[in-house]
This record gives sequence, structure tokens and C-alpha cells, in this order.
Amino acid sequence: MSYTVTEATVVFPDKKAASSFSSGYASKKPCAHIDCELEGGFERSIWIPVRVARLYVKNRPDLPCDWDNFREAVQLIERQCALTMVTEMLSRRDHATGEVCDKLARYGFHQPAIDFAVERATEYHFLDENRFCSYFIEERKRRGWGQRKIETELKRRHVVLDDIPGYPEDYFAVEDDLARASALLAKRRVPETRGFEKLVRFLMGKGFSYHIAADAVKARLDAEREECAV
Repeated sequence: MSYTVTEATVVFPDKKAASSFSSGYASKKPCAHIDCELEGGFERSIWIPVRVARLYVKNRPDLPCDWDNFREAVQLIERQCALTMVTEMLSRRDHATGEVCDKLARYGFHQPAIDFAVERATEYHFLDENRFCSYFIEERKRRGWGQRKIETELKRRHVVLDDIPGYPEDYFAVEDDLARASALLAKRRVPETRGFEKLVRFLMGKGFSYHIAADAVKARLDAEREECAV
């Protein structure tokens, strides 16, 4: 049965709800909604992200309008907004695909709009999972992170490690990990008590395996003893 939209009113969330999201208290940004009056006394509402509602206000479909056509017009605006938001994200820094999907969902975008934006961004090479992973791994290695911490952060961004070409062999080697761990230790003073345990725990907190951490700490302590003996 076909319905006709005779009136459509946009309702935005109040400022207090919006500020709770920006302050980190809400996991999902409050959405706006379009309250539609249909012929025959029926009512329907469409919940949409605030930025979609703002664009809708500037591009309202002419009423009266068939319900299916009205809903399709709103969905088109939502897809456009989702793609715009993705390009804005990626203009600031590279993102993993999972990160992009999570952020769009938190802003209230529906799955079809998210899928559309991700597909188009990937097609245009704005979004590139392999490029993101390669940069992320190398940049975190420069910060002194170990493999385990890097993997934890990649998984938090919904990256599937098995899908990264050449992972982990192309990115990690024992000699390189040991050198990075040793470089971190060079910046730290050896504790007066339980130095071995504390330094190993420090390196493991940076994501290095116990084996790498222990070897690096032993080398550091041996060097300290040799200096004291001179």
C-alpha cells in the first residue's frame, strides 16, 4: 500500500544531549529525526545524523510526496553526507576501514550509507587498508612500540592481521626488535632494586615479548657492570 507524505518536520537534539557526546559521556552522538504526517492520519519518523538533517533542510523534497520516494531522497542525502564525512576524516589522517565504520555508526549513519561511503572512498583510493596498516606499523615502531602493542592497537581498529600482506615477517625481525628495545632502555635509569624485573616489565608494557625484553635488559645490566668495573 502506498502512502503520501503531506508534512515533514525536522527535530534536532537539544544542546545538552549534543554536549554529552563531545565530552565523552555518550558513546553515540544524539540524532535528529524527521516526523512525517501521512495521508489517512498515519505518522512515521526517520532518524538521521544531525549533519544529514541540516542538509535535508536545505534540500527538502516537494510535498506532498510518495513515502517511498521521500525516504529514498533522505537516504540519498545520508549517503552523500557519509561520503563527505569520510573524506574529511581521511584529509586529517589515514584511517583503518573499521575505524571509519565505527565513527560513522557513532554519528548515527545507517549501514547502507556506511557501506556506500566506504565503497566509494576505497574506489577513489582515499581509503586504503594496506596503506594504513603499513604506515601505522612503521610509525609506531619509530615510537618504540613492540609487536604486541602494535597488534593490539590494530585489532582495536578492526584490522585483520592475516589480511596484511607479508605480515608479520615483512615488518618485524628479532634484531630490529632488540635494537628498539635497547634504545628505549638507554633513556632510562637502572632502578636500584629489582632492576631486571622492573625494566623487563617496562619493555613488556611497550609491547615487546618477554624474550626480547629479557635479552635487552640483560645486555643493559651487563654494560652497567662493565662500566662500574672500569
